[in-house]
Amino acid sequence: MFIGIGSQNRTKVAACRLAFQQLQQKFPQAFDEDPIFSTFSTNTTVPDMPLTLAEIQQGALERALFVFNQQSKRGIALGMEGGVFRLDRGQQSLLQNWVYAYDGQKGFYGCSAAIPLPVTIEKALYDQNRELAEVIDELSGLSDVRSNDGAFGILTRNLISRTAAFEMAVISAMTPFLNFEYYMH
Repeated sequence: MFIGIGSQNRTKVAACRLAFQQLQQKFPQAFDEDPIFSTFSTNTTVPDMPLTLAEIQQGALERALFVFNQQSKRGIALGMEGGVFRLDRGQQSLLQNWVYAYDGQKGFYGCSAAIPLPVTIEKALYDQNRELAEVIDELSGLSDVRSNDGAFGILTRNLISRTAAFEMAVISAMTPFLNFEYYMH
């Protein structure tokens, strides 16, 4: 099974590999061979810092479609996007990761848990048009947080790392492809 990953970020790639290890254990009937992973650098039409749920989902979709075409339209393509969105009443902003899994005929979204953002981060993103990676680096005193534990890791003190959040999203998006008992009727 060919698995194209719409990112070359090491935490996202690690999340995919970890997710597929678990998926193979739980759904062995769906795997006639071990996954073969390929990574792709992708671009989208959404902003670098998605600030709506629609932008996050659109970014994941565009990345998956790009990857599917790059891997000769075979296997499953995973588009991965993280971002922030405000709840309908604007009282709170949440950080969440999304994955779109696409096989050329069907596609499914999956997402991570969502974590509320501190007001200082929310204001920096929405009022000052800054990116989360820059803001979390500044607040944490670390550099390149996005390539390591991410904002999830910093805010939860690594109870949920960026890798774990994307791992959850990959598992969620892939489940309909693998759990034939419930999804293939």
